[in-house]
This record gives sequence, structure tokens and C-alpha cells, in this order.
Amino acid sequence: MYKKYNEQINLNHLRIFDAIYIHRSTKLAASALGISQSAVSQTLAKLREYTGDKLFYSSNGKLQSTHRADAIGLGLNEQIEALDNRIYSDIFDDPNTFDGELTIAVSSVFLEAIATELTSSVVFNLFPKARLKLTTWTDKTFEAIQNNEVHIGLNFYPIDTPKSIRSVPLTNSEPIVIMRNNHPWLAEGCSIKDFNRYPTGGILVPGLTDFNALLEKQHPTIFNFKYRSASMSVLACLAEHSDTLAITESLAASMCKESLTCTQPPWLSELIPEKVSHAIYYLERNHSHPLYQFCVEVVKSSLQKKLDTLDINTY
Repeated sequence: MYKKYNEQINLNHLRIFDAIYIHRSTKLAASALGISQSAVSQTLAKLREYTGDKLFYSSNGKLQSTHRADAIGLGLNEQIEALDNRIYSDIFDDPNTFDGELTIAVSSVFLEAIATELTSSVVFNLFPKARLKLTTWTDKTFEAIQNNEVHIGLNFYPIDTPKSIRSVPLTNSEPIVIMRNNHPWLAEGCSIKDFNRYPTGGILVPGLTDFNALLEKQHPTIFNFKYRSASMSVLACLAEHSDTLAITESLAASMCKESLTCTQPPWLSELIPEKVSHAIYYLERNHSHPLYQFCVEVVKSSLQKKLDTLDINTY
């Protein structure tokens, strides 16, 4: 039987269903949408009546989907996003007037190195009206990107990614050794044979946690790291106040103070098994969206400006 429009399912109902399907909780769905939990529950009741199916049932503290809910929910997020993009891509022509939300997940190395650039350049200069949320990259970030909870991720490349997420390499990440000024290893010519005569450390690159481990595994007579940290500040402190030689990467090394020397002996690059880049990650379907294309250029420019400040000793 024909139903009036206001009794039928509309796009807002599907948005709410999609949020429930993603979060498996009416409370979390309400929080993600910025509406009340009762509004979510009322919409779910309408959807159940309309479909004649329970759609979700509670089990172990979470909502589990029925077969009918899966038939509706699988791929729904992508379809809603595509509809949004058809409208939104036409109206994004000036970042100064963009007043939407941008959630950016940033690996610890990036956050430590370019926090100032992200906040000053992006927030104050390029997106003055945007609602910006910076969060730390975790092992749940790809899932958050797929669920549209995170719009952009900043991490290293290559790392394993789902097919629905695009990775765009931006700038090269090079291996760098940092040490205190006037370190005796400098006078020795930064030779490979003398490297392990001193205490050594290495940075753990998020997403590439075997970066230093591979060096130790493939060259155990050369590398035996005493210190490991994902924080450049920790390694810099060790290097500044001891004879520690710390292997880090170029973006992190750009944070070094004048009391530290950065060098890149040719033999080190030859021992790195795979070239690494700084990269941006987002949903594949957003690749042609002007907002994301603009963000790629903004981040690349910020990274390059930071890398240009790196002073490498050419011993």
C-alpha cells in the first residue's frame, strides 16, 4: 500500500541506520551524529516497522545485525558518502570559507615534528573556520577512516592498507644518525666498523615497527640497539648527554637542537632494506575530491618546509 512521504524512509533514516550499523550501539551512533539517543532509538523503531525485521539484537553488550540489516548496511556508508560528495565537491572552492569538520590521525613522529605547522598553517591560515580534531594514529585508525570517523591519516609509507584506503607518498624519509656535537665518532669519519663501539639507539616508526629490527636482524654484527623509542625527544636527550649514536629518520631529525649533529653516512642508506616515505592516507573514493587534493598539497608543503631546515653534516 502506498505511504505518504513523511511515513516513508528518507536519507536521514539511512544515515542513522548507517551509524548504528558501524558503531553497533545506539548511544555511540547518537554521539557520532550529534543527536540524542532517543532520536536514534525512535528511528530504529520506524525502520523495524518499515522492514518488518528486528534488524539488530543485543549480544555481549553490542548490537548484532540480522541478515536483513547486513543486506541494507553493507556498502551503505560508501553510497551515502558518494551522495555527499556529489554536492560537497561543487561547493568546496575556498578553504577560507570551509566550516566543516576535519579529523586527522597523526603518527607520534609526525605529531612531534610538525605539530606547530599543523596548528598554525592549517588551523589559523588555511582553514580558519574549520573544526579541526587531531588524534594519535593507532592500530584502529584504518578502521576509523573506513567508518568516516577519521578523514585523513599521516604516517609512513609503505605500510599494509585495506584496498578501500589510498596512500599517497609525499616526501622521502631518510635514515639519519644523531649524536652530540664533537662526538669522537665524527673524528673517526663515521665509519661502519666503529659504529657499534658506542651505545646505540633507534626510533620506532609507527606502522614500521620493524624498521630498526630489520637492521639488527640483517646486520647483527653492526647493530645492537640499547635504546628504542617512538619519541624523538627521548633519543635526542640520550644523544645530547651521552656517547649514544641514535638512528632516526629525516623528519624526526629536523627537530634536533644546535647541540646535536646530524649525519647520513652513505653506508647507512645502503643497509636500509626498503625506501620509506612520509605519506597521507584517506578513503580511495575521496581521491578526486578537491578538499582532499588540497590537503595533500598543504601537508606536502608543510613537510618539505620542515625537512628543508635539517642541517646534515657531510662527514
